[in-house]
Amino acid sequence: MAKIASAFFLVALLMSVMFLSSVGRQTPPPAVLSSEVALHEAEILIYLLPQAQDLRGQGMDIGWELQTSPKLNQEDFYTFWVVNSKRPIVQGSDTVGYFSVNKHTAEVWANDKEKTVTTAELKGIEKILRKAHHIDDAALRKFGSLRP
Repeated sequence: MAKIASAFFLVALLMSVMFLSSVGRQTPPPAVLSSEVALHEAEILIYLLPQAQDLRGQGMDIGWELQTSPKLNQEDFYTFWVVNSKRPIVQGSDTVGYFSVNKHTAEVWANDKEKTVTTAELKGIEKILRKAHHIDDAALRKFGSLRP
């Protein structure tokens, strides 16, 4: 019984010393590498496209489908076929467009216009995603030049 009490005392003493030696020590946080934007986060960006907001203002909505063609840069982008999902039955296409989200920067691209889609709301969400994924200026410089 005395051996168990002694062992317990030594463990408690060791833990106390370790705790006290770490108090007040300022250790820098470990370097955090950026992570990629997740598919569901890219879908949120697609849902907030200005074209989608325009359609919702008309009582309609959008739907999307992830495209997986080998011709697409799937390593760096999620590419979506975006459609009007509540359009009344009429002749013609219900395609809104093809849009890509850069997995490394959270930028949204209008593929047919070959340019980024920029609104205040999208910029705000991109900023939140970049912070959550530790996407810094270096990552933006490295991956911002990619095209879908």
